[in-house]
Amino acid sequence: MDGKVVRGSALSFSTGSKKPRSAGLNVLIYDHPLHPELVVTTARRIRTMGEFDVTMWLVEGGGHMAGVTHRHTICELACFPQKALPDRGLVERLPCKGDKQFDVEAGPSHHYYLSLNEEHLTDTQFENAVGELQRLADEQDGIITHRKTELGQTDYISVLVAALHRRAVHIEGFHLLSDARVMIRTQSIVEPNVR
Repeated sequence: MDGKVVRGSALSFSTGSKKPRSAGLNVLIYDHPLHPELVVTTARRIRTMGEFDVTMWLVEGGGHMAGVTHRHTICELACFPQKALPDRGLVERLPCKGDKQFDVEAGPSHHYYLSLNEEHLTDTQFENAVGELQRLADEQDGIITHRKTELGQTDYISVLVAALHRRAVHIEGFHLLSDARVMIRTQSIVEPNVR
């Protein structure tokens, strides 16, 4: 798709011989904090996890922003392409298509890992995923945004959860987008380098 996102369609998509569309989300990794006013956010949570300060936002229309700070900040932004986003401090831009792995040194003493997964769903799988994401947000104390159409169908649902495992912060994002009938899952880890 060339940067355009079609919203509000209540039509169901057939899974015939058509090639599945990409959701259009990108993940941008920055080596500094981003100001949340760069995107429209719907929910926010700030947590201290061990040595780390973690700030999480959900982005209107599907997506998230997460900043992890310990001596240095790395910021992950999953969103649809926008011209207002800065290039300064941009480490990497990854389209959420297929499966991807990425890792990089995050400042002088930490490492950042990211795994992306795009899964195209049938209508039944999509509806089941809505309930699963709601349960996941409740069970793991995550933040959630769920928008429905005028017909009561899910337009999108986003969930972001964070946990501390040993000395590493794990952040998982789930974005279920009705237009493309797709689930985007991001898993990132920020951990101290072992010397």
